[in-house]
Amino acid sequence: MNKSLIFLLSVLGVTFGVLGLTARRNSQPHRIANKSSRIVSQSPRIVSIKWGEIQVSDNNKICTYRDAKLSPEKSRAWDWNKTGTRHVPGIQIADIQEFIDEVDVVVLTRGMDLVLQVPQETIDYVKSKGKECHVGQTEDMVRKYNELVKKGKKVGGVFHSTC
Repeated sequence: MNKSLIFLLSVLGVTFGVLGLTARRNSQPHRIANKSSRIVSQSPRIVSIKWGEIQVSDNNKICTYRDAKLSPEKSRAWDWNKTGTRHVPGIQIADIQEFIDEVDVVVLTRGMDLVLQVPQETIDYVKSKGKECHVGQTEDMVRKYNELVKKGKKVGGVFHSTC
């Protein structure tokens, strides 16, 4: 291959390795290449939490949610209506099923005033999948979530920003 093409491809974020051609997407800070050039996922980071608002850094942009569902490489609004979630009985298994197989740790938040319940059935489901589970007040669990992400853990969770 000529030097001009190699330079152009390197500028575009393409790297040539011993095992062949590997693409790196530098525009996605939550995807980290390890020594074997395999892509490792990292969960989005929560940058702020206040009553009624969660701000998440996801793929170099700030996303704002009332309630959020986070998993490796992805953040989105947590729509309680999709699973029939209410404060009582609380967080449903269906709320976490879409990401449970992608993570090692699950964080379940109970709201700012601990009004949102978490049924034992949901906790037992997480543990039956061999996952670590943290449950608690939203601000405390935001700190725990970010701490786990910083340690390189694959974390998913549901975050309730009000009561």
